[in-house]
Amino acid sequence: MSEYSPDELREAYRALLSLRNKNDKASSKLKEGSWQSKLTTGIVKAADTAIWLINGADGKPIDKDLLDESRIVLADALRRSEDVIGKFAVGTSQHTLQERRIAALKIALSLIEREQSL
Repeated sequence: MSEYSPDELREAYRALLSLRNKNDKASSKLKEGSWQSKLTTGIVKAADTAIWLINGADGKPIDKDLLDESRIVLADALRRSEDVIGKFAVGTSQHTLQERRIAALKIALSLIEREQSL
């Protein structure tokens, strides 16, 4: 984990936990089996994987399919965040949220890719 400072990892953890909790809450309000429900559930699972990696993964190996799925879901979330950030004025809470989310998603993807290469 030496490529990221403790502060960067802490901020990534907070942003990913926020993303996870937002999607977990939203999924409880969606019709089970709908594409929206599948999307939010996928984000929760992928965020859990990324958070686990940030916390050091307890030295346990992670299922390759889970890593692949998490990488795809988080890459899509990153793309959507990068697409939407320009809609918010710099300095607003929405813009700051997206900046932090983008940074966290990049760290998460990097950690997943590193884990996949082991």
